[in-house]
Amino acid sequence: MAYEKDIKERTKKYAIEIIKLSREFKKYKVDFALVDQFLRSGTSIGANVREAKASSTRKELIRFYEIALRSANETEYWIEIIEEGYELKIEKMIYMKAELVEISKVLGKIILNLKN
Repeated sequence: MAYEKDIKERTKKYAIEIIKLSREFKKYKVDFALVDQFLRSGTSIGANVREAKASSTRKELIRFYEIALRSANETEYWIEIIEEGYELKIEKMIYMKAELVEISKVLGKIILNLKN
């Protein structure tokens, strides 16, 4: 499945962008606790995709992809909280939200295919 290979690279690039955006939040005085949660959830998407590749069973493989999808959902939450709570209109956040939607769709498709 080509999209499984793509999601590995895509989530890695996303994690790097999460790190960069987290640094940018410091300029806007976003509380450390929120930035930390955003950083953790956003980078764990790719980490769980990588973990999935080392799974020894199909059940374990599905579980790691599901965890990655939950991390994506959590990241979306933190983006919304930071954006609305601090009334930020950062161009990069628009891209990050859009990319997160696409990553979530791919993860969902992978999970469904693995379950069928």
